[in-house]
Amino acid sequence: MAKVAVENRAHPLYAWRILRDGTCDGCALGTVGLRDFTMDGVHLCTVRLNLLKLNTMDAMDAELLSDVQNVSGLTSAEMRDLGRLGYPMVWRAGTPGYTRITWDEALSLAAAALRKTDPARMAFYLTSRGITNEVYYMAQKVARALGTNNIDNAARLCHSASTVAMKQAIGVAASTCSYKDWIGSDLIVFIGSDTANNQPVATKYLFYAKKKGTRVAVVNPYREPGMMRYWVPSVVESVLFGTKICDEYYRVQTGGDLAFLNGVLKVLIERGQVDRAYIDAHTTGFDGVEQALRESSWPDIERNSGASRADIEHFADMLARAKNVIFV
Repeated sequence: MAKVAVENRAHPLYAWRILRDGTCDGCALGTVGLRDFTMDGVHLCTVRLNLLKLNTMDAMDAELLSDVQNVSGLTSAEMRDLGRLGYPMVWRAGTPGYTRITWDEALSLAAAALRKTDPARMAFYLTSRGITNEVYYMAQKVARALGTNNIDNAARLCHSASTVAMKQAIGVAASTCSYKDWIGSDLIVFIGSDTANNQPVATKYLFYAKKKGTRVAVVNPYREPGMMRYWVPSVVESVLFGTKICDEYYRVQTGGDLAFLNGVLKVLIERGQVDRAYIDAHTTGFDGVEQALRESSWPDIERNSGASRADIEHFADMLARAKNVIFV
């Protein structure tokens, strides 16, 4: 929070008005200001706080871009720290950099380029973070008005592989529970996930799940700091003291998660701790999986997973004891 205050110290009142009255540009949960529509309390996540400075920063000195050599050695982060573009600029052939132009000239240049482009060879590509639903709506309207249906979003590309896999595995190309279902569950297992940094709004639900007694297990090659302990900005207690997230950490080698889970299933099968009635009613091909796992050797499982047999059996014990488990 102190870092956010320093980053927005030039315009603190403007920053406060954005947080108090604006929509969250870090998630798509329909929040307005600090009100959380999905659960009681304040809506405030680290993505929103980190993006705040992009809304409050002053315009950069346009002279810096008159010659691109002035900024050629800067990193992307250093470029952002120079400030935002306060007006349109254009590069013309034969010049060393960019010059400032009027909005009318900028719109005319863009319109001229669009008129010369065949709609069949035109495409719109939108990012998935920091853009409101209203912008998405207008973008697809503009694309159609220009005569093209070539429009895509980074979020689709990010999740297309997982939706296909989930459709094949469980019959539904989406999650089968909500964040609220985390609260009151016995166990949440995160596999290859850095949820605290990638979906920080979820940490608020993890905080309340932990309060209800939910245990959290993490299976990952790297012990992500954010998954061990996290400071949830929307919860005062967590801001002051932090929140322990992970109760059990299982280290696997890169790509070893599948072998790890096969080992867990092997333990559950051999101990008779699988739900045969559910398997018979809702799955196909389990007999082949069972036979392959019974024939597999522990040295192979340990080598392929990077985890010890003891850790795999410990995970299986924890899984068998839990009445309701959520995998993320």
